[in-house]
Amino acid sequence: MAPQTFRIVAMVMNSKGTEGCRRCVVIVTSLVMVGLGTVACDAGGDSSDATRGVTPIAKATSVRSSTPTPSADVPKLVKVSATPAPGTKQDALFLEAKKVYETYLEQTLLFEQEGGGKPLPEGLKKTVSGPWGEVLEEYYARVKKRGHHVTHQSAGFGNITLSRIKAEPGYLITLRSCADQRQWVFVDKSGEKVSRGNLRQIIMSMARENGSLVIVAASSRGVDKCVG
Repeated sequence: MAPQTFRIVAMVMNSKGTEGCRRCVVIVTSLVMVGLGTVACDAGGDSSDATRGVTPIAKATSVRSSTPTPSADVPKLVKVSATPAPGTKQDALFLEAKKVYETYLEQTLLFEQEGGGKPLPEGLKKTVSGPWGEVLEEYYARVKKRGHHVTHQSAGFGNITLSRIKAEPGYLITLRSCADQRQWVFVDKSGEKVSRGNLRQIIMSMARENGSLVIVAASSRGVDKCVG
């Protein structure tokens, strides 16, 4: 399915509140998700997106929960640990942003297993706001309508890498990541396989709202190989 592009004009708050509002233009690829999201197309051209990753530069570790193996009918929470690229400045802000991104990936995968819906679950809602939050709201409403979900058995991540790039005015920090979601299997309501996940390259910008760091702008696309 050919990706579409949307231009979203948004007011993004910086850490000083409304007085620090800056006009930012965010280019978002249609139906990009997770996480860092995942976009997958079935035979009919429908996309099954999810949050997928940003730029690769180091190896990332995907750590699964040590809790007992859940039944096949119960969505499982897969804990995520992204590996910073060599040379990345890991100050307090970066580490805080890294945690937000990891939580974002965990929650989007959980929601993908549940088949999406509206509104966003609280766990995911806490990690996003602004234009990106609106994109996710629209995307997961479509996911629910399509009736596709990621199987619990295939839920997990390969390597996830994370690097820091120059932030545009109005954002506190911008990260680039690559998330391997190729093991994801999407099925329809009858349980028939319709598509698989892919390798996602993601760029996300964050701002502080009500004291919390959240993802307010992002782009995510499926790639054969992450670069940059």
